Amino acid sequence: MNDSPSPAPPSQLARRQPESHKGDYGRVLLVGGSRGMAGAISLSAISALKVGSGLVTLAVPDRCLETAAAFNPCLMTHPLSDTPAGTFAEPATEELEALARKFDAFGVGPGMGTGPGAIRLTRWALESGRPMVLDADALNALAEIRAWRSLLRGPAVLTPHPGEWQRICGESPKDRAAQRRAAVEVAAASGAVVLLKGAQTFVTDGSREYTNATGNPGMASGGAGDVLTGVVASLLGQGLSPFEAASLGAWIHGTAGDLAAEELGMAGVTAVDIAAALPAAVELATE
Repeated sequence: MNDSPSPAPPSQLARRQPESHKGDYGRVLLVGGSRGMAGAISLSAISALKVGSGLVTLAVPDRCLETAAAFNPCLMTHPLSDTPAGTFAEPATEELEALARKFDAFGVGPGMGTGPGAIRLTRWALESGRPMVLDADALNALAEIRAWRSLLRGPAVLTPHPGEWQRICGESPKDRAAQRRAAVEVAAASGAVVLLKGAQTFVTDGSREYTNATGNPGMASGGAGDVLTGVVASLLGQGLSPFEAASLGAWIHGTAGDLAAEELGMAGVTAVDIAAALPAAVELATE
């Protein structure tokens, strides 16, 4: 936990106007989950709500629908075709394509596995041209998609942890400097923003760089990255550019972790606690 006050956010959100309505704050779709992993994508969706998205929908394998819907009554849910094992089946891609027109931004990957259906879905996401966050198993799927950089058609934020980044760029997690250099290179070549998670999360679009100073070791807990996916997807849906959404999203996420640790102590912080602290972190980032 930081002993000194958190640094100022890299940018700020505008305060809401009295005459605004839910449609003004973004329609966000979170795509992921599988049997036994419905909590990952649900954490992302709940976090998007906590950061201010007006409408949030989960698209999950059919067998996961009731489980995912039970996490929060404010979430809308949409079933996609699945396999007997509870993962996305290949026809899920066409179903998602029809659904996607209604949304301003997407978060894809948490908990969805890396089977053929998930890989096909990730390829569609790359080619869709829609603002999106790719995380977790969507990043693992990139390793199975040849020339994925050339397929990317729209604004995107990649949010790998060091192990996932090694599978994409080949640089060891033990060499943070090399991973950061690779992030700059991949961002410049692909047009995506890379948010490399870890202590002092690093964000780059290939020309600009931001190193985040919020957060603490208590956030090294399962699901914390899924929370970040929802935060960045929400900010994209609210109209921020990918670099702004990634940079401010990292700050909000880390600040929420700091607030949770101050209240609970670092050892007991969970992803649920980080998500619960997001509204207070957003308030600190609102002008």
